[in-house]
Amino acid sequence: MKNIVLFGFMGCGKTTVGAKLAQKAGLLPLDTDLYLEEKYGRRIGEIFALDGEAAFRRMEQAVCAELAERDGLVLCCGGGTVLAEENARLLSQSGRMVFLSAPFAVCYKRIQTSDRPLVRQNTREGLHKIFSSRQPVYLSRAELTVNAAAPPEQVADAILAAIGQI
Repeated sequence: MKNIVLFGFMGCGKTTVGAKLAQKAGLLPLDTDLYLEEKYGRRIGEIFALDGEAAFRRMEQAVCAELAERDGLVLCCGGGTVLAEENARLLSQSGRMVFLSAPFAVCYKRIQTSDRPLVRQNTREGLHKIFSSRQPVYLSRAELTVNAAAPPEQVADAILAAIGQI
């Protein structure tokens, strides 16, 4: 089976939904951020701090190219992954593109105490601005949009129903 690619803003539940979805579909869940950290032997915050966002994005593109060659995965992408046209192209060729859409208030509640670089560097208002600027891009990349404010089990079931797996 081809991959299912989950993307959306920080806190929309990609990793949690991805694990449930993979279990239900008999696929392997893979968080692209965790995979990148393991591959390069450094945490994302460290990469951002020492090398900058541009270096991180180059690493991210290499990871997308590598993972797009595999099948049978539920890829849980970082919030900025599909903003890059090349990443979106690679990932869309590897499987179904699913935007996990949740209101900003839901996402913010889930990430407000996070140590993610963008959370640490921004106020609530700054994060809302980033959220708002990303929404049109996410929508343009989506083959399917699912309400991620629902419980993770329901989100996973909705994805599987929409792509004809249940």
